[in-house]
Amino acid sequence: MTRLLTILLVFVSANLLAQPTVDHSKHGMKPQVPSPSCTVGKMACAKTISSVVGKQGRIWSTWSYQQHLYLNYSDDLGRSYSTPMLVNLVAEKISTRGENRPKIAVDGDDNVYLSWVTPLSKRFTANVRFSYFDAKTKQLSTPVTVNNDNLLTGHSFNEMVVTQGGDVYIAWLDGRAKVAAANKGIRLRNSEIYLAHANFGQGKTVFDNTFLVQGTCVCCRLAMDLDQQELPMLMWRHVFDDNYRDHGLLTMKNQQQANPMWRVSFENWQVEGCPHQGPSIVRETIGENINRVHMTWFNNAPNASGLFYSYSDNNGSTIDKWQHFAKKDRHPEHPFLSQNLTADNPNQRLELVWREFDGKAFKIKYQSSANGDLWTEQRVIASAPQGVDYPYILQHPSGSYLHWHVIGNALALIKL
Repeated sequence: MTRLLTILLVFVSANLLAQPTVDHSKHGMKPQVPSPSCTVGKMACAKTISSVVGKQGRIWSTWSYQQHLYLNYSDDLGRSYSTPMLVNLVAEKISTRGENRPKIAVDGDDNVYLSWVTPLSKRFTANVRFSYFDAKTKQLSTPVTVNNDNLLTGHSFNEMVVTQGGDVYIAWLDGRAKVAAANKGIRLRNSEIYLAHANFGQGKTVFDNTFLVQGTCVCCRLAMDLDQQELPMLMWRHVFDDNYRDHGLLTMKNQQQANPMWRVSFENWQVEGCPHQGPSIVRETIGENINRVHMTWFNNAPNASGLFYSYSDNNGSTIDKWQHFAKKDRHPEHPFLSQNLTADNPNQRLELVWREFDGKAFKIKYQSSANGDLWTEQRVIASAPQGVDYPYILQHPSGSYLHWHVIGNALALIKL
């Protein structure tokens, strides 16, 4: 079911210079209160912005402001943007935390997929929501709830991947097992991962829900990519024996069945709480290391704290080239991996960005590698005193760009 787009008479222009505002991170600063200049649909007022690049280089962005989700695009690398489109006609709460932000993806026909989390009436409860922009009809579908259990429980920290053919996969941390256990007088402290699938181009418009794994940490983002069969692969923070909050990785046998999980980090971090620090993965798709899965994560064990990296050539059964990138005293956080791979590019690079805080300013650090074995020296590519969103990399036909957002300022793209 679709509806005509509601067009807001707001035009957003990009400002490539980021100015300091107020941060809302774990470092104890309060969220910024939007200034009087903030108006409905203005991207600069968003706490978090998520973007993706279409096949012709169009950059699509989504963000939330005052219980509404918006979608627009830029055809000139962020120098100007289209008029924002309103995704949800009916206002609803939308999670905009750094690790729990709205997600966006495109397929090979430039159809756009949007997923977000709507908090519910009870604390730590939410639903995963979805809408679809049809490139041919220029219409957005009416938002639907992806989780199908109709329970007042947790469905959150959603992640999404989409194939070129339009298979959309959404995974999230799910709490329905907690409800079943509570009905038996049992308290479960961890979550599960569920996976949903649909394909709107093929007429499969109702999401199925498939259980994947139990025993996950309850509040760290998932990482997803597609394997060689265009099936999803996932990495997440798992709770292993003795409350070690390391990471697991799994692939899929088919669209509904998962292969066994492999443990892929071994720092043995014991913590009674939520790190709000999820991993990142990317799979190589061409070249001699096709199917190599690159992984990066944060852990804070007494003898192994900071950011780490490794890769696996066999879907997680063994890992290689374990490296320690940034130690705890630099306050590193939220690493993101991207693979700059094109068939005609002789200088293919694996790229890594993360955020650090030195007590005065947030800095975005950058390193790159040909295949994960040897890395360049770290360098700072952006900084601001406050209000810095988590770093991401966009792969554009013209090159790689840091997705750089400081709250209160327009989105900027910095060439890497």
